[in-house]
Amino acid sequence: MFKYKEEIEVKKKDVENRPRIVLVSRCVVMKGKKFLLIRRAMIDQYAAGLWEFPGGKLDEGQDIRNAEEREVLEETGIFAVSISANAFVESYIIGKGKFIGLPYMLLISIGRYIGGEVKLSAEHDAWRWVTKEEALKMKLKDDIRKAIITLF
Repeated sequence: MFKYKEEIEVKKKDVENRPRIVLVSRCVVMKGKKFLLIRRAMIDQYAAGLWEFPGGKLDEGQDIRNAEEREVLEETGIFAVSISANAFVESYIIGKGKFIGLPYMLLISIGRYIGGEVKLSAEHDAWRWVTKEEALKMKLKDDIRKAIITLF
């Protein structure tokens, strides 16, 4: 039970500001026969130290392909273009954290590296161009592992 009226107001605002669904779009950026993986920073509160494809939550009203290309640029500093939309889809109900109880949907597309040098955002601390075999030996997020097995 809440002890103070202020606690109730804070919780009410948290609920009002939550999305109805957590929609995440990621891009498998291909460069020849290899693809890019980035590692979440060890100090990150979500999936610290795990490898993933670049991407993130969509902004309200944003086109999926534009979101993927924007996220790749923001997180890695490189340019990529989406060439195959929704190559892999994963969904479940979130079991913990600030989005507990909400549906989570992950959309992964295939993209092609266009140019630029990798310069990671603060969310990530390492990157590698890898083959499927190399990737499967890495400490991957579960949904990323499923996507790699399915896509390659």
